[in-house]
Amino acid sequence: MKLKRFIALATATAMSLSMIGCSNTQTTKGSNSDKIVLGTMGPLTGENAIYGITTSNGIKLAIEERQTVLDKPVELLLVDDKSDQTEAVNAYNKFVNNDNVTAVIGAVTSSAALSVGIVSSKYGTPVLTPTGTVPEITTSGENVFRACYTDSFQGEIMAKFAFENLGMKKVAVMQNIDSSYSEGISKSFIEKFQELGGEIVASEGYKQADTDFKAQLTKIASSNPEALFIPDYYTKVYLITNQIKDTALKDITLLGCEGWDGMHTIFEENKDNNADTSVVDNAYFGSHFSLEDQDPVVQNFVNNYKAKYGENPTSFAALGYDATNIMLNAIETAGSTDSKAIVEAIKNTEYQGVTGNIKFDENGDPIKGVSILKIENGEYKLFEKIQG
Repeated sequence: MKLKRFIALATATAMSLSMIGCSNTQTTKGSNSDKIVLGTMGPLTGENAIYGITTSNGIKLAIEERQTVLDKPVELLLVDDKSDQTEAVNAYNKFVNNDNVTAVIGAVTSSAALSVGIVSSKYGTPVLTPTGTVPEITTSGENVFRACYTDSFQGEIMAKFAFENLGMKKVAVMQNIDSSYSEGISKSFIEKFQELGGEIVASEGYKQADTDFKAQLTKIASSNPEALFIPDYYTKVYLITNQIKDTALKDITLLGCEGWDGMHTIFEENKDNNADTSVVDNAYFGSHFSLEDQDPVVQNFVNNYKAKYGENPTSFAALGYDATNIMLNAIETAGSTDSKAIVEAIKNTEYQGVTGNIKFDENGDPIKGVSILKIENGEYKLFEKIQG
């Protein structure tokens, strides 16, 4: 789906659903006098379930550690939106009309987060998506924020890293033309890399349903790039990289985005079948944090998460954790559950989190750094931290 069509569809979905169950446009007050209620929605089933589950795990951990705000217990309402815009907006409408939530941490996927942001602007409810990366999400209202960086930001960071840190001058790009996420990152990468003086020697697209990438890889190989940038989620990237090993690109440097986080789950799930980790060896990708980061805030989170869930946290879990703490801190600073006061508190936030030191710009986007990870023998190694 092209980016403009994606945005138009999200807008149409949100506006049509906002007419259902939205009886007023009053600023929500979070009128549960005996508790603080947060709502969150994300994919807990379906192909994107890993993202929703790990994000909600981070949210739940933050609430469990905090327990109370304004001397009131914090309660979480969790809804499976199946990565569907309609489901996400329905969940939001229920939160504000029936459940009297104080704030919303969500949605997880960009399309759902954009639709929720549009509808929420009618109410003024504080909304903070942990992981929605499409730039337009935070332009839907002054009440809408994000904890992650945008598609365009990470594309630019990876372009600068390739050109300035790795010394790459000729790079190829391979993007998912059915994904606004992949296309958005690809576009900003290409523009920044060319602005710096680099050359994009090939740009090939594929569809979400594709499983054979030999034609694209053959064309890319003929352009003799020094590196190949693949901005997509790890499941698709693993399919592509497994086919790279049988081409002339087998020794090329691979570059990726935060969607690559989760690659290790494929290795773990298939370790008995000798999953080939070498296909992404020496690849670099931008992420929100690193398990190897020795910052006490990071290590405390990693240890607590492992103790609770029996596995290492992903960047989605870290973003869910940070987003929740930012929201709870804002409620504490506001001294009430008044939406306008909480929104103002978020705007003035400075939070030292797992994913970095976070402030918000005028659009509600975080000013933060990026951890560049290098994959070695199937493990993520912190290569460098770059401040945005």
